Amino acid sequence: MKMHVFTCIQLFCLIVLWVVKSTRASLAFPFFLILMVPLRGHLMTSFFTQKELRALDGDQADVDDDEPDFYAEAPLPG
Repeated sequence: MKMHVFTCIQLFCLIVLWVVKSTRASLAFPFFLILMVPLRGHLMTSFFTQKELRALDGDQADVDDDEPDFYAEAPLPG
């Protein structure tokens, strides 16, 4: 259910940005784009926990750092 709410919020934001871009208010597009940052930071945390937001944002929600990164540990030639 929360995934659908998150998707609906993203879709609403996309529609708002599309409408702003398509109207005479297109000069305010950067302002609306910057307003999406506080929406994500403050307003969405009232609906979702930090763990849920990390899980909804991408595929690396619960990454365990038990295993060292191969590329960081590999010796460089030379």
